[in-house]
Amino acid sequence: MIEKRVNDRYEIIRSIGAGGMADVYLARDLILDRDVAVKVLKEQFSNDDEFIRRFRREAKSATSLSHPNVVSIFDVGEEDDEYFIVMEYVDGMTLKEYIQQYGRLSAVESMRILDQLTSAVGHAHDNQIVHRDLKPQNILIRHDGTAKVTDFGISRAISDATITHTNSVLGSVHYLSPEQAKGGFVTYQSDLYALGVIAYEMLSGDVPFSGDTAVSIAIKHLQEPIPSLKEMDTSIPQSVENIIIRSTAKDAADRYRNAAQMNEDVVTALNPERLHEAALPIVMNDSNMTKAVPIIGGTKNVEDKTIVPGNSQQLSADERQASSLHTNKAHEKPDRKAMWLKLGALGAGAAVVILFLAFYFIPNWLHVDEVTIPDNLIGMHYEEAEEILAEDLQLEVETERRFDDEIEEDHVVSHNPDAGSSVKVGALITLVVSDGMEPVEMDELTGVNRGEAEDQLDEFAEVEVDFEETYESKDDTVMQQEPAPGETVIPAETSVKLTVSETPEYTMDNLRGMTRDEIVSAIGSEPLLDFTFEDEPHERIPEGEAFEQDPQRGETINEPTTVEVVFSEGPEEDEENEENANGSENNQNENNEEEVISGTVPFSVSVPDEEENNDNEFDVVISVADDKSDEPEEEITEEVTEDTEYDVPMSLYPGETGRLILEIDGEEFADSPYEFAAEDIEQ
Repeated sequence: MIEKRVNDRYEIIRSIGAGGMADVYLARDLILDRDVAVKVLKEQFSNDDEFIRRFRREAKSATSLSHPNVVSIFDVGEEDDEYFIVMEYVDGMTLKEYIQQYGRLSAVESMRILDQLTSAVGHAHDNQIVHRDLKPQNILIRHDGTAKVTDFGISRAISDATITHTNSVLGSVHYLSPEQAKGGFVTYQSDLYALGVIAYEMLSGDVPFSGDTAVSIAIKHLQEPIPSLKEMDTSIPQSVENIIIRSTAKDAADRYRNAAQMNEDVVTALNPERLHEAALPIVMNDSNMTKAVPIIGGTKNVEDKTIVPGNSQQLSADERQASSLHTNKAHEKPDRKAMWLKLGALGAGAAVVILFLAFYFIPNWLHVDEVTIPDNLIGMHYEEAEEILAEDLQLEVETERRFDDEIEEDHVVSHNPDAGSSVKVGALITLVVSDGMEPVEMDELTGVNRGEAEDQLDEFAEVEVDFEETYESKDDTVMQQEPAPGETVIPAETSVKLTVSETPEYTMDNLRGMTRDEIVSAIGSEPLLDFTFEDEPHERIPEGEAFEQDPQRGETINEPTTVEVVFSEGPEEDEENEENANGSENNQNENNEEEVISGTVPFSVSVPDEEENNDNEFDVVISVADDKSDEPEEEITEEVTEDTEYDVPMSLYPGETGRLILEIDGEEFADSPYEFAAEDIEQ
């Protein structure tokens, strides 16, 4: 086995232990690069199909345990008809070896270890796993003092096989609870009994009961009170002995309710106020005591008349002769009366034997044992529950199935009779098994407002919403759904996808200064917009550029809208202008110059917040197109790092408009150009 690679992953290094059922090896996990312990079942178990089935299930259930005081199970498998368990490798020794090496432990150390053990057992019980075979050999002590319990879950699988295959029960019987010794049902309290015996052994250095055979030890667990630790060592606190007295009570009902309650007692046992508390009484269970068989019949005390001879010389000759004759006759011929008396005595004896057998065996033949329905069936997988009830308790089991939102599919929801009920062996118990959550038909959600739909889907696993722009449905209305209406679903396991309408919105751009082609190219595909273009004369706007629009820049559009745009067709040429074009050009210019309005218009440039711009400088260029020049001319060039106000020079004739073009870092600002009327000029 050494250097063998198990499952092409675990390379065996050396043997670290062996038992009646398995050999244990130190191995290296080649994938996770860590040391592990590999427990390989012995060959005789590989041919027991029922054992292997139970072993697999119990071992896999134990992989769910995750606790610092439980040896973790990493893997369960089979290779070449060899079944193995891969578990955490604990570098240390068993508690049995620890006690043998160091002798009896102090109360402080014993309670420290017992604190860890009760915590580990409580975690297993919370996961509905009973160990069934707690003993110091199944507890490992690391070099740092950490205690770890091993073989959780698999002890149940091996409990029957241990006796059948190996007869190696002597080691475990020292920690066997009375109910286990009687062949009764194993409960959580059975583990607590074993913990009490382990605590006794830590404090005393030896087990409480010993004997030549497993049967003799088991009988002591049933009939004898556990020996007093205080009588052995008066320094042991009474609070510590009370833990052992309570946990090892013969009747499980007199023990701790659960491991958590026992752990609470362990944690506080050495508190000063508890050290000298009153001793708990030792309660014996009468049903466990051996009952004397009553005497059915007997012989009466018959007063025999016996002739006691005196001195033979005092007898007369006649008496001696008569006596001699009587004696001779008795030897020569048996007395018929004596023979009948003997036959009668034999008959009476036979009658007594028959009556004894009748009174002793017939009630046993007619008696039917009672068992108690365990309290941990609800939430258990129904196959495991059936196995406990049918095989361990010998009950008839029937199952009913129903939907349940709380209990996982194939796990027990309820049972009848209830937990704690006493029933005869062979009685019928009904298990109600979960079919999981009840499927429902998917509701019709199309046409429903999104908020209402999400309220209806509150119990579903997930709701995903996609938005789609459309004019055919009201805003925020469900248009499509998946799953489809009427489809059978389980809400808690189903994700729903909704497609919800979203009315398109468009914020109107600034179209001034753009040509027809530029406008069509930029926003001609917007579905909400339609356009009408007009041309009008304009004295200063270059021909082909837009100078008016409706709606205005920045307006929000959420329905089909016609955008009206007016383009410049250049200055208007009328007859008067043509007649006076040559002769009176100078006079006209003089009149226009007298009417022009010159001044400044206020203009502010905002920069991003300090957190956004990181103190960056921005190159700002402000150009103006007014009645002084048809082409924009630069008026202001400056680097700024903060919001800045400007008074920009501008000259306009009354009724005319000018344009201000803003460039930042060489790029025209999105909202540029800005228009100003003559009335905006401050003189």
